[in-house]
Amino acid sequence: MREDQVLYRIDKYFQNRNMSLEDKLFYAKLIATLDLESGHYNAETEKRRLELFSAHVDRLREKLRNQAV
Repeated sequence: MREDQVLYRIDKYFQNRNMSLEDKLFYAKLIATLDLESGHYNAETEKRRLELFSAHVDRLREKLRNQAV
């Protein structure tokens, strides 16, 4: 999954226009982490997708932090 696809999915999920991108990324990471830690996935492939999504969110958050500096 490409970064633009991840951003699109996050923006579509969090439709509140008052949320900043930083907030959307934070909550996307939180949800993915909670799903992984609680075992809310049906198969190993779904777990892997969550892990990849979480890693993409981490990279996007890092890019956003670096732009702010």
